[in-house]
Order: sequence, then structure tokens, then C-alpha cells
Amino acid sequence: MTMEVESKRISLENILFATDFSKYSNEALPFALSIARKYGSKILALHVIPPSPLGGFPPTVEVQAIAAQALREANEAMKGLEPRMKGISHEIIIRKGDIWEELSAIVENRRIDLIVVGTHGRAGVSKLLIGSVAERIFRQASCPVLTVGPDVSGEPGSIADIHTILYPTDFNPESLAALPQAISLAQEHQARLFLLHVTPVPVLDSEESSLMIRMRSLVPPEANLWCEPKMFVEFGEASQKILELAEELAVDLIVLGTKHVSRFAGTKTHLGMATAYKVVSHAICPVLTVRG
Repeated sequence: MTMEVESKRISLENILFATDFSKYSNEALPFALSIARKYGSKILALHVIPPSPLGGFPPTVEVQAIAAQALREANEAMKGLEPRMKGISHEIIIRKGDIWEELSAIVENRRIDLIVVGTHGRAGVSKLLIGSVAERIFRQASCPVLTVGPDVSGEPGSIADIHTILYPTDFNPESLAALPQAISLAQEHQARLFLLHVTPVPVLDSEESSLMIRMRSLVPPEANLWCEPKMFVEFGEASQKILELAEELAVDLIVLGTKHVSRFAGTKTHLGMATAYKVVSHAICPVLTVRG
């Protein structure tokens, strides 16, 4: 997604819509279509058929039959999606192999500007394919990812006509990586921009004022937003406060910087990933994540 603070025009030439044909993934398609109509984008609809569980062993007749059936069903399901993409430049892609490897190759080779994916929002052992894959995508993708969770209540058209944007920040490099996208989208849509910082404990009035000033300094005067950004300082659990404020303000989009999975290990990985996944899974609006 090509965005500059100084520029008010966003370039979205190629949008990758990843689907496993579940209810949750296909509910993200209208949002992809809405964006494509606004920006004149091409949609690449991708389904990846997982490899055989037998790995490198020669497939049996039964396994070959199952693989052929999976391919037939994928082709039929893609045909079912095509009428919904009528009038929009699009391409159907079906691949076999590791989901992330195939998807990341397409992102790089086809110059994808945005990935759109749905998730069921489950956690832990109850995660199914599209949940774990959605998280892997927004953790590792080199381009911004728009995730549509099961609690999204807005109309798909609202994503192409954004009025309010919530940008949470803890001032670290990962969250700041999403700032240019938040500002550019506010410029493009003449949207109201809300900035939020969550502290784990209550702060003194003087500390709150300092945090407000620090957030205000993140938006340069040359951004020329149509109205002054509004700042919020809350204390509590970060994901809960982000979700509560998003609902209170009825925002159309949350723009969130995320940490790269490979930078963490063990328990630290799980804890570091919790905030972003909770927000993506339970937000009332789509969430645009940008990998730091």
C-alpha cells in the first residue's frame, strides 16, 4: 500500500483476497470489493489447497482421489464467487502447497498492495484454519492486511468511505510503523483521526498531559487533516481498551502496528501477540494491520 504523509492519494492496484471458502473468510469479500471499486483495483482471489499429509511418500490411489476431489471443489467454489466480482477486474488463483509459502510468493511476485482476509476470531486450541492463517498473514506479510472479524457490524461500503479512524500507539517502532497509513487514510477520506495510548496503571494528570502532547506531536502540521485529531489516554488491558473505545466512538477502521512473529520466542511470543490478535478477532470494524 503506497502511502506518504505528504500525499493524499493512496495507490491500491492489486488486492489479494485469501479464502478457504468458509463463512468467515467469504464475509470479508464485500469489503475487498468495496475497496476495489473505490480505487480501481484488481482483486486476486486466492485459495490454497494444503499438501498431502503423507509428505514426500508416493500418494496412494485414495489420496490421489481425495486431492482431485479437493481441486474440483475448489474450482466450483471459486466459480460461485465470480458473480460477486462482476464488473471488477479480478483473477482466480488456486494453488497447492503450504498456505503461507504460496500466499507470500504471490504478494511479492504480483506486487500486492493489500491483503484482505476474514477470521472467526477463536483462540487457543479452538482456532481453525482461517484463524491461525489470518494471524500468520498479518504477522508476516510485507504489505498491510485488512482483517474482517466475526463481530464486524458495519456495512462493507463503509470501508471505502471512512469517516473515523482509531490509531492506538505505545510509541514503539512497531506501532509507529502504522502511523503513515493512519494519517494518509485520514487525508484521503477526510476522516476524523483518534489516537489512543493505553497505560497499565493510572497516571497522574501531569503524566497524562505529557502523553497527550506526545501523541499530538506524532501528526505533523503538514498533514493538513480536515479537523484536529483527538487524543485519548486510558489505563487497563490494552486490547480491551482499544475495543471499548472503538465501539464507543463507532469507528470505521482501526489501524494497528504489529510485531513480527520471528522477533519473539516462547511465552514472550504468546504475550506479545495477544493484543493484536484480540483486537483483530473482536473489533466491531475491520482492522488494518501494518507489520513493524
